[in-house]
Amino acid sequence: MNLGLENERQEFKSGLGQLDKGLKSLSAMLNRNSEGTVYFGVDDDGTVKGLDIGKKTLIDIKQRAAELIEPRIVLELETPKDENGRSYIRVHAEGSNIPYSCDGRYYIRTAASDEQIGSELLRKMLVSGSTDVLMQMTSDNQSLTFTGMIDYLRGKGIHASDTKEFYSSFGMYNKDGRFNLMAYLLSDQNEMIIKVMRFQGIDKTGVDERMPFTDQSLLLTVKQVLDYFELVDLPKKIDLSSGIRTEVSLFDFQSFREAWINACVHNSWVEKIPPAVYIYDDRIEIVSYGGLPYGLSEEGFYTGTSKPVNNRLFNIFITCDFAEQSGHGIPQIVKTYGREAFSFSDGMLVVTIPFAYEPDHVRARKMKEVSMEMLTDNQTAVLRYLSDHPNASLQETADACSLSLSGVKKIAGKLQEMDLLIRMGSKKKATWKVRG
Repeated sequence: MNLGLENERQEFKSGLGQLDKGLKSLSAMLNRNSEGTVYFGVDDDGTVKGLDIGKKTLIDIKQRAAELIEPRIVLELETPKDENGRSYIRVHAEGSNIPYSCDGRYYIRTAASDEQIGSELLRKMLVSGSTDVLMQMTSDNQSLTFTGMIDYLRGKGIHASDTKEFYSSFGMYNKDGRFNLMAYLLSDQNEMIIKVMRFQGIDKTGVDERMPFTDQSLLLTVKQVLDYFELVDLPKKIDLSSGIRTEVSLFDFQSFREAWINACVHNSWVEKIPPAVYIYDDRIEIVSYGGLPYGLSEEGFYTGTSKPVNNRLFNIFITCDFAEQSGHGIPQIVKTYGREAFSFSDGMLVVTIPFAYEPDHVRARKMKEVSMEMLTDNQTAVLRYLSDHPNASLQETADACSLSLSGVKKIAGKLQEMDLLIRMGSKKKATWKVRG
């Protein structure tokens, strides 16, 4: 009788002298496929050779598995016979409490071999496993308050109270009864800085604006970033090319919303690197860390397979109407912008949302750049001086630039016409602002 070939789901061992190696293979198969089967009394080529099975043999296998494999697994043991009456043992197990270790080491099944897991993959497996790492990790700060979170939840019609019972119901304590990392993220003391940055151009060489969000509950930050980008998308471009007046959005806000929520709920917070949003002249990039959850293929990702990295945080986001269980967010982005909107590299997931047209502020800045290039030497000198000395009088400017007062007045007027210079205050005490 032949049982086939060894693969990612089954392993053959000729005798019980290889019990420990067989259990190592079983842990590796669990880490790969959440199930595995090891046969004892079977040669490497799948041929049943048989073995003697004593009264305590199956008990010994269970006990040895309990000693070697963590977390504990439940074994299914059978003692079938082949057509010649030769007995062999089938050991089967299923489990999703990944990662499983054998004798303190972690392995993963690749084809028909067991490979020891490296630290990076192990960390990813720990984050993606059924054990919620955010709930197990203890917050360094145990003096946490949750005023912002409670007010936000109450505003959503959710009964929230400043009690240990409520925090416990939200999963904010670890097994030792101390505030965990998720509690820290939801607290008023959350110091992780989420950045929204606007750049001048299509790369990061010129920073135009920084908007850091910190020292508040993650729930408030998520909402504030959504509110900001909803305002960014408010100006609509009127399109008359088809003969019918239509409004064109700068970008699809719903796609941005889904990308931003996914970035926050699936980010590898245990690395303490928060997600970020970058705005360029032609696009928005939403960056999160940790990449694809362990065990989720790119195809499954694109089709909307739901495999939350931070399960309890995901449930809280659902409660706050930030997310929903259906997993339609990624397919929504794919439908609008295609799979090319996503890129995976160096443990990062980047979602790129292109603009439908050139934003007004970008066009205005480019026009000013052109205007600056057309300035005369005297105009440039006056503009630079007033930029460095916003409270200077025109006479002081004239003296500093070695120009006549009447000449500086004409230059200042021209610069104001070009929208490069703004005069504020009274005539006697003016303040000058140079537009950036």
